[in-house]
Amino acid sequence: MLVTRIRTSLEYEIFSASEFFLNMLVSKKSQLILEEHLGVDYIDSNGSMTPVYFQKNIDAMGGRFVSFPAQAGTINVDYTVSVVTNNARRLSEAAIYPIGRLPKKTIPCLRPSRYCESDVLSAQVQALFCAQGDGIVLVESIIDWIQANIQYEVGCSDSTTSAADVFEKRKGVCRDFAHLAITFCRALNIPARFCVGYVYFEEPPQDFHAIFEVYLGGRWIKFDPTRLAPPDNLVVIARGNDAKDTPFATIFGNIKPIRMRINIEQEDPYSDLHLKAGDEQAAIIGR
Repeated sequence: MLVTRIRTSLEYEIFSASEFFLNMLVSKKSQLILEEHLGVDYIDSNGSMTPVYFQKNIDAMGGRFVSFPAQAGTINVDYTVSVVTNNARRLSEAAIYPIGRLPKKTIPCLRPSRYCESDVLSAQVQALFCAQGDGIVLVESIIDWIQANIQYEVGCSDSTTSAADVFEKRKGVCRDFAHLAITFCRALNIPARFCVGYVYFEEPPQDFHAIFEVYLGGRWIKFDPTRLAPPDNLVVIARGNDAKDTPFATIFGNIKPIRMRINIEQEDPYSDLHLKAGDEQAAIIGR
């Protein structure tokens, strides 16, 4: 069992009437929320602060997001949550199911998607890997290849970067690593999906983190191709076929992100594990 306490603070400068959709709330699927608070405040040109009315929504995969309108001025968003997740010992073996045995709900996770062109990279993947034997061993060999061949480089990609781009350029960040791993798995007929959330890691500074899940042995299993943190420590925000389904922020209007600060503390009450990331590790947009 892992107890995670999270505080996320966001600040935006708004130049015209805008609509915000923020995918930052912890999912209630297979996670126990102990305490949660969300506040959105508007600051006008005179410095006066007023609360903003917002709505909480749920997407098709169980992800929760907040939406609200805002006028010209400044918006501050403050989200705190304490959540319990299960980080029990992982399976050492899990079989790859034949296509005919897969649950129908996993089939979309075998198809190419916007950022995971498994059809485009199929020949290269088949040449690199052989989908035989234990599934966990095969997925770990995919991660080993990514670790050996793809450089983690902050700022080297953007919202248009796909797995095929990462395969060619040989560098990326967490979402790119996840997209490439998902693409490899799908090309080997292993259902795989994108997963984003909060987790403690020492470097780089705290940010929203992307990993992936594969369907093996009759269950979804988390893997982190960056190996920045134990995958089961991730507190899930949302899941989808790729990052297209789990955008952190969708904003319609003329705005400028000013600040994003994420503080994470994780501890296992039944062990000596106690990890904390404080304000000194805050990620500042535009720095």
